[in-house]
Amino acid sequence: MRLTPAFLDTGAMSISWGIIPDMADPYWGIPGQMQCRLDLQFTRPGKDVPMPLVAGRAPDRVGLLFFDPFPDDNGRLLVKAGDRIVMVSGPVTGTFQLNQIPESAQDFIGAHHVETQVVEVSQALEPGTLTPFPGSAP
Repeated sequence: MRLTPAFLDTGAMSISWGIIPDMADPYWGIPGQMQCRLDLQFTRPGKDVPMPLVAGRAPDRVGLLFFDPFPDDNGRLLVKAGDRIVMVSGPVTGTFQLNQIPESAQDFIGAHHVETQVVEVSQALEPGTLTPFPGSAP
């Protein structure tokens, strides 16, 4: 998901989260979706920022997101810093925000995979509904 601006009938600008309509993963074949691996509670020493502890609430779920490097026609990655990833299947649920620029892990031929740090956020998917943090009461 990415913040997309829109103009209302009154002329005011509104910014909301929208699904990226591009084909982020041609192997998966669904626009706006991609296959990825999310490793929670893993940080790369010296690269990732540890989240501060805050009194009175559960610690943030922080992890590392791995995905295949599928660039657009101009050679740029479709997934950017500030985007949000909604996990739709698999053992991990929730909405995670990319706080860092995704970087490619290079091998001898080129980019092998892309990795970036993610932090869980509570995200309103539809008006009036929230994606609650796991274990929290509705």
